[in-house]
Amino acid sequence: MYGSAVRPTRAERPLAFAIDIGSSSIRAGLYDRCGRLVEGSAARVPYSWDVGPEGSVRLPFRVLLQRVEQALDEAAAAAGPLARETVVAGVSCFFHSIVGLDDAGRPLTPVLSWADTTSAGEAATLRATIDAGRAHARTGAPVHAGYWPARVLRLRQEQPAIQRWAGFPELLAVALTGRAVVSRSMASGTGLMDRARGAWWAEILDRLPVHPGQLSPIVADDQPTGRLAGAAARRWPAFAHLDWFAAWGDGACGNVGLGATGPGQAALMIGTSGAIRIVIRDPAPRIAPGLFAYRLGASTVVGGQLSEGGGTVASISRLLRRSPASLERTAANLAPDGHGLTILPYVHGERGLGYHDGARGVLTGLAPESGAPAIYRALLEAIAYRFAALDERLSTLLAAPPAITASGGALARSPLWAQIVADSLGRDIALALAVEASCRGAALLALRGAGLFHDLEAVPTPRTRTIRFDPERAARYRAGRARQEELYTDLLG
Repeated sequence: MYGSAVRPTRAERPLAFAIDIGSSSIRAGLYDRCGRLVEGSAARVPYSWDVGPEGSVRLPFRVLLQRVEQALDEAAAAAGPLARETVVAGVSCFFHSIVGLDDAGRPLTPVLSWADTTSAGEAATLRATIDAGRAHARTGAPVHAGYWPARVLRLRQEQPAIQRWAGFPELLAVALTGRAVVSRSMASGTGLMDRARGAWWAEILDRLPVHPGQLSPIVADDQPTGRLAGAAARRWPAFAHLDWFAAWGDGACGNVGLGATGPGQAALMIGTSGAIRIVIRDPAPRIAPGLFAYRLGASTVVGGQLSEGGGTVASISRLLRRSPASLERTAANLAPDGHGLTILPYVHGERGLGYHDGARGVLTGLAPESGAPAIYRALLEAIAYRFAALDERLSTLLAAPPAITASGGALARSPLWAQIVADSLGRDIALALAVEASCRGAALLALRGAGLFHDLEAVPTPRTRTIRFDPERAARYRAGRARQEELYTDLLG
């Protein structure tokens, strides 16, 4: 087990450059072949989405690209002479983004975030007209507003001139290397890919209709796609000699970065959103309803995802006109599930487990004594209950509940939330310390793709701290979760 960072003189060569395009910031840095961040090489650029009516969460392509370019500028400056000892570049990016393009590949629409639910109506139409269970089994993606089939139908209504389709990672690949390609990992998060074959699924394309030539070619996850070209090579000469890989999905990178790639190991992440995932060494394993299955090489990342996470907590904190830090201090003194409140935390609609596109947040049990700290704590508990539900569903695929390594900025900033998660799950969890899991995972996948090692399980894992669950609190949370399930059934079915 290694610490999270290493001095440049002690870093094991060769080095890898990694960039992680998250939902609220872009992070970049150099990593050694043990997956340790090289001190002084990190860059971080925050950004935010344009949130509009009817569930719109979008950003112009050029704006997001400029944020990535800024991160590359800062990372190149920070790397200095170490860039000469760097051999590969890996990219992690959020799943499910989509952009409608003209025939020349120019964006006609903004980039849609995974949180955009404007195509909920189209998703409902698809569920009524196709075999949604069969589509889920074939693609690993539920029929939902967050995936491409419904989004294609919606965007075509908004912009009939669309001729081609791409996610932000493919457009970034064009800007950097001149090649419009998509990794099998990223393509598997669209809802358009046959996960067993690792190719676009003709049946769903015909239904939309979309021609395969309107989509980017799928490339293997472990093969580099080229080097910087044109303006990118001139702007970042320090990185021009690197072999770049097509972006992998951030969830897959997160499991790799936490070392949660072996049997019985799960990664639980709470950043802007949330997810719990395991890696199964099978390209198309059986999956349970409510779970997703995305490819990573010859393996599959199986799990459940929440739109809820630190982004929801930040939104509610603004609504309460209190900082999360001040709410945390007061809420920590309240008794577990002692507030009488029950929350469905679906500010951005529900993904796991029920995938109700149009669901929205619900708060019941308000009383005169209910205050902001109680609402804050009830929200943390409500999201933890949804993780417990996902954990139970995921455990049905395994011989026993998985060992959990947790990470994410929202958890790192909230010791209270980390404890609530452990107590809600009813078992100890390992909390990774000071590690950007997806960025580290992208570096390790690039190093493996370059043939510098072959077994991800042999790579030292990040430092962790054990969060011990308390049986008495766990029992209280089971009662709170039962109330939430009853409210969920009454309102959503």
